Amino acid sequence: MVELTLPKNSQIRVGKTWPKPEGAKNTRKFQIYRWSPEDGENPQVDTYFV
Repeated sequence: MVELTLPKNSQIRVGKTWPKPEGAKNTRKFQIYRWSPEDGENPQVDTYFV
């Protein structure tokens, strides 16, 4: 089987994890894929609790 890898500038990295709101009982976790071609950084996945 062939094993493929992404180029170094295309590998997804872990982004920010925003804290859960204080006092919130019923929250959902959302993971958002973020990439901006202007800044030259790798794509990242940020985590939000809503």
